Amino acid sequence: DTMSTKKTHLSRRDFLKHTALGVAGAGIGINCFRNLQVAFGADESLPSFDKSRVIAVKRSGIMKDGKPDLKIIQHMMNEGMYTLTGKKTTAEAWRTFFTPEDVVGIKVNPIGGVKLSTRPEVVNAIVLGLIAAGVKENNIIIWDRFSYHLITAGFPLNQGNSGVRCYGSEPTAGYDKAIYYESLDDDYTLRQDDGARSLFSKIVTQHVTAIINVPVMKDHGIAGVTLCLKNLAFGAVNNTQRFHPTPYFCDPASAEVCAYPVLRDKVRLHIVDALQACFDGGPASMKTWTMWNEERLFFGTDPVAIDRIGLEIIDKKRKENNHPLVFQKAKHIATAEKKGLGVYDRKNIELLELNV
Repeated sequence: DTMSTKKTHLSRRDFLKHTALGVAGAGIGINCFRNLQVAFGADESLPSFDKSRVIAVKRSGIMKDGKPDLKIIQHMMNEGMYTLTGKKTTAEAWRTFFTPEDVVGIKVNPIGGVKLSTRPEVVNAIVLGLIAAGVKENNIIIWDRFSYHLITAGFPLNQGNSGVRCYGSEPTAGYDKAIYYESLDDDYTLRQDDGARSLFSKIVTQHVTAIINVPVMKDHGIAGVTLCLKNLAFGAVNNTQRFHPTPYFCDPASAEVCAYPVLRDKVRLHIVDALQACFDGGPASMKTWTMWNEERLFFGTDPVAIDRIGLEIIDKKRKENNHPLVFQKAKHIATAEKKGLGVYDRKNIELLELNV
């Protein structure tokens, strides 16, 4: 029918015309960055750090009209990537992480609708970076678990063979019966068809060679916060409801799924969309009074370090607004360090803040 044909042939300009909103996320551990340096034959001039480094790029006033300016987002994205990689051009910066042969999955967080999801403007800037690095447009897949969430967050679906692709695990890609996370750390009464197994999305196991994780900065009523780790874990597998109730609160599942090689080995970069953030009522809050304009993008290769910083920022906001802190709830972040996913100790995290 004409509708699906139209969807299939969305140009980048159309993609932007259809877009509404978003927020981005970052990191898979400092060792990942070192491994990448080796894998890509990086020269000695690349920065090497003993601390886990998180880059925060701020542009004051970018959200004053409620919609970010595309050119300014592009500028923020470039500056963040230059600082992260030590490179001076967009193409070189993105080539630090991706090759022209890669099929790159951009894992967004679209559950918060137009108000509190990864913004299409942020994703567009990532797409332009990937294309500059030589990744083919049709080898870029914007994805999450449910297609209808992608649509409501402003990402038109496209399974066609031209343009950036965009689809969900459900109903499109499906799950891989052969690759699963099995856990009894759950409420067995909430298990779905796969019992104690959570199957990985075929997007993760079969469709992509590399993943960029682009979460939003927001609290989570059960897990404390949903930033890099939770966005990645619970978007990549099915049968997740069982991990939410007490005493689990999404721990250790959020950390363990991220540590699973099929996912861990593909995640190369985290970019948190914190243009707008939320300190209470997340992950799908429509309460505008608990949202604020953080006006920043966070970059890194260590999801634990980024989540630790994000947790701090959210708790600071909660304190200012007389809300109880969520630090105690968000146990999955410390668990992720134990699983070798990154650095949790604040003393060993370097936050580099830029204003552009």
